[in-house]
Amino acid sequence: MERKPVLVAIGAGSITFTPKLLRDMLCFAGLGGSTLRLVDIDGERLGIMAALAERLTAGMDEPWTIESFTDRKKALPGADYVIISVDVNRVETWASDWRIPVELGIRQVTGELGGPGGLFHSLRQIPIHLEIAHDIAALCPAAIVMVESNPLNRICLAMERYSDCGEVLGLCHGVEIAQNRLGRVLDLATEDFLATAAGVNHFTWILDLRHRETGEDLYPALKTALKTYDPDFWPLSRKLFDIFGYMPSPGDDHIGEYLPYAWELVGLEGPGMDERGKNVEESWERYREIALGDKEIKEFRGTGAGVHVEERVEFFFTPRNWTDTLAFPIMNAIETRTFHRMPAVNMVNRGAINNLPADAFVECPAAVDASGCRLLAMGNLPKPLAALCRRDVDAAELTVEAAVTGDRNLVLQAMLLDPVVDSVRNAEKVLDAMLEANAKYLPQFA
Repeated sequence: MERKPVLVAIGAGSITFTPKLLRDMLCFAGLGGSTLRLVDIDGERLGIMAALAERLTAGMDEPWTIESFTDRKKALPGADYVIISVDVNRVETWASDWRIPVELGIRQVTGELGGPGGLFHSLRQIPIHLEIAHDIAALCPAAIVMVESNPLNRICLAMERYSDCGEVLGLCHGVEIAQNRLGRVLDLATEDFLATAAGVNHFTWILDLRHRETGEDLYPALKTALKTYDPDFWPLSRKLFDIFGYMPSPGDDHIGEYLPYAWELVGLEGPGMDERGKNVEESWERYREIALGDKEIKEFRGTGAGVHVEERVEFFFTPRNWTDTLAFPIMNAIETRTFHRMPAVNMVNRGAINNLPADAFVECPAAVDASGCRLLAMGNLPKPLAALCRRDVDAAELTVEAAVTGDRNLVLQAMLLDPVVDSVRNAEKVLDAMLEANAKYLPQFA
């Protein structure tokens, strides 16, 4: 009997990550009969998600085996794939990541991935992910590691350089989100056209925008459509498109994290963490009812596109794939020995983008088959776009070094390399205030 793969999902107590994972699981019949091991340190929430998984898979022709663990070391042995989506006290820490720098004169627009907020988010996240990576190296060294945590490229770079775990892939929906939104502008279904983008995570550039069937270049149509489209739609991205000739991806909230002038077009209202926290609690109540009660399960199966799983299964086996976690089309292509083009994967560059460092993590389209996943060669980015991306690559290097060594001065260097920081005095104030606010999360700086 053919051995079915084992997938370990670390961070399975997440209200956003795990429901997406379970939706995708239902859509790939070729992986039926596999094992899903859910891991989280919150036993109560883990139990809800495990119950939800059991209920969802019960009607499959080949149900998955569902297991749950609060200790990842018990889940990892024998794993073929490990997918990671973890964070620390995210609502509270994100709120302070954004608030403290802005109060001290740094005009960052989101504070999740770039700016001082993104820097300290990285400093908290990198050590946790390195601990996980060391366990993977010890217990399932051949497993393919798929990271969905943020700040994605910095975490992946740290795991690649400072652990002996297997191949590290960073998975993000940024390009798909941009394609979906641009489809509304063009009045086209997402599956009718293809956006080919490259750069660094959350800061890619759509180098080609083309109709799938006719091969028509859709950039002229996009320029025309934007002239009369809602002026509140992506004012920053539109300005960059006007100036550089390429639309950035995945949208103003993330693009603005890497640009010193983003606040002029995006504002400084921040990520709205109070509302996010409220939505999380409401979602938990709903999923608790679904998992532990008899609430209609079809409600859960609906996606952001408003399509039910029953209507999606055939769609997912076309080249025009759209999945919630991005892990399943990769696993499916490898396990079923079929070819699949991923719209974007974050991997070590190794020449995929010629004018970015070969050892940096970059985001490009990728090909997947039985031999694994590899980035498609994109040649050179246009010089100004490469220069913009290079700044984030260099900041990521220093950030990883700072997180690993606990060197305060490296944190300051990384902060001053960030384009949104325009004052050394303010940077030093922010550094002191954020080290104090994050003291319990950053013992390496004690």
